[in-house]
Amino acid sequence: MAISDRIKAEAERTIAGMQRFAAKYGDDVDDAEELEHRIARIEASLEGCNGLSQDDKIQKTAENVFELTCAQERSYDSLRRELKISRDEYRRECESIKTELKKGIGDVMKKIEDSGMDCSASGAAKKTYKPHSMSKFITDNPLLTFNGFMFLLVLVFVSGHFDVLANLVKVLFK
Repeated sequence: MAISDRIKAEAERTIAGMQRFAAKYGDDVDDAEELEHRIARIEASLEGCNGLSQDDKIQKTAENVFELTCAQERSYDSLRRELKISRDEYRRECESIKTELKKGIGDVMKKIEDSGMDCSASGAAKKTYKPHSMSKFITDNPLLTFNGFMFLLVLVFVSGHFDVLANLVKVLFK
């Protein structure tokens, strides 16, 4: 039995799609070799649809299953490699943010101590609060204030207490 036109057209569409994808997104030397293997698997599967004898069809099916298994294992290794790269990059970024946060908090604590606003000291708790000191701090540290606000906003969204923040905004802007 000859290969049907529907099966031929499906194979051609699939191969053309793979080639377009490789041309657009292929960025590795191994991509071209992998594309050749993928096209060869499509063509081998197409050949298995031809009028072969029963034994030849069984052999062709076994070869196709073997090829698919090998391709699956290569894909699995590629995915694991990409996952490891992404995970390592994520960890590096977290460490970088952690270091910057520690430095920023240390700088803020030093400024607070230098300004005499440290309430943890025994005598400092008796000092009166000056309302302009908070606005001075915000004016002197706009980047830190913005980052702190964004961090707080992210925490509100993550914690699921957005409704509390929305109610606060409504009350403040009535």
